[in-house]
Amino acid sequence: MKRDSLIILSLSFIFFIFGNWILSFTSLDEGRNFYATIHMLKTGDFLIPYYNCDYRFEKPPLLYWLGSVFLFIFKIPEFSARLVSGVSATLTALLVYFMGLKFFSREKALFSAISFTLFVHTWIEARAYVPEFTLVFFSTLGVYLFISERFTLGWVALSFAFLTKGPVGVILPIGVYLLWKRNLKFFDLKGIFLFLLIGFSWYFLMIYKFGLAYFFKFFIYENIYRYTGVYKIHSLPFYFYIIVIFINIVLFLPIISKILFKFDKHLKPFLLWFLIVLVFYSFSENKLHHYILFSYPPLAIIIGNYLNFDYIKKVTKLGILIFSILLISTIIYENRRFTPKAVEFLKTNNSENIYFYKHENSAIVAYLYKCIRQKSKREISKNDLIITKEKHLKDFENYELILKGIEFEGREVLIRIK
Repeated sequence: MKRDSLIILSLSFIFFIFGNWILSFTSLDEGRNFYATIHMLKTGDFLIPYYNCDYRFEKPPLLYWLGSVFLFIFKIPEFSARLVSGVSATLTALLVYFMGLKFFSREKALFSAISFTLFVHTWIEARAYVPEFTLVFFSTLGVYLFISERFTLGWVALSFAFLTKGPVGVILPIGVYLLWKRNLKFFDLKGIFLFLLIGFSWYFLMIYKFGLAYFFKFFIYENIYRYTGVYKIHSLPFYFYIIVIFINIVLFLPIISKILFKFDKHLKPFLLWFLIVLVFYSFSENKLHHYILFSYPPLAIIIGNYLNFDYIKKVTKLGILIFSILLISTIIYENRRFTPKAVEFLKTNNSENIYFYKHENSAIVAYLYKCIRQKSKREISKNDLIITKEKHLKDFENYELILKGIEFEGREVLIRIK
């Protein structure tokens, strides 16, 4: 078991942590999350998240708290913040191994955990300062503890999932357990009390301080309205996650037919887990690729049960090769990005009159730890520094182009109005 753990930890370090500092923060969520973390450390207010001099009601605080701890210890912004996701992914890989041990052989457990580290989508999400992988870890831990009938600890795990992302961190793990065991043993009074004490305490404080404004913004607007489509920002087709999953398991596509035509009935609970997550998010009107991460632990266990040593050995080498190419590509991409160049210029020039126009780059807000508001065209004055997308340059007649670069959301520019 020690040897297996060492293998899993080594692969997790390579695929989930190594090089996470190469890419500077990206918009929009990473910048917003990092600003909230910096604000907590600078002000000592660890209860109310802020972004750009305003309340950040969109997300609960656990990600910021964990990021603050790592940043306090390691100091390096990108490495420290993203380490939250990297450690969460590593712990999830270990959970996959322990679940495999519980139901299958040691060899299959190890193959399952290795498979999880070789899912290409996890390489990206483990290097993002977003709450998704922390949510996956605590949700997976909750399922593992529930099926092990350690219900009190299971509820504690779900309380942390609730503090990471909200109701989805409770609804899906309980749904998985009910499909798996089909009983109500998880209604443990001590566990539920601890869940309310740990998981709800911060929400109670926010509702007490901000009243229905917070309740509506987070529970209704950010959860119910997003899921039902009343609030639409990421509307994608029903089959979107099927595509994401196939890209994710690209290294294991050769064995998919074997799984489909020779499915082991002992894997049925893991198939149900995978399907409930897939169906739940497929019916959501708003879709983002990282929502589906909670389906990967059971998927890894299913795949791991159909692998042999030779396949694992070959696919691990191939995975390291692909990852190395991606890492080199990231270095090249970072050198062409707009954000680091803009941050360096704005810090050097100590400019005060910086504004966004029809665009927002939250990473710049976070790096400068400065409030940058939006301006309309009629509000813009001479000598204002404007950050916008290159396509919006046509809106201006007299300006000086200071710098430009690429970002994930398109080419961005920094101009000075003449």
